[in-house]
Amino acid sequence: MQTTTLTIDGMHCQGCVQIVQNVIEQQTGVKGCSVSLADKQARIAHDADAVSSEALAQAVEDAGYTAAPA
Repeated sequence: MQTTTLTIDGMHCQGCVQIVQNVIEQQTGVKGCSVSLADKQARIAHDADAVSSEALAQAVEDAGYTAAPA
């Protein structure tokens, strides 16, 4: 199990937070996710063999936000 923290830009409201959280949680290998609007970060527990940090960031970007490892 690995924990990845992504810095996410482009979130403006709780609706954005929910979208980002849903996108992350749909990725194979993700065990849990916490997204903070105030911190502009997502903390993700995932199986590193199933999904990489880069793939998680790409999934967030595909949803219309900017994401990078914190």
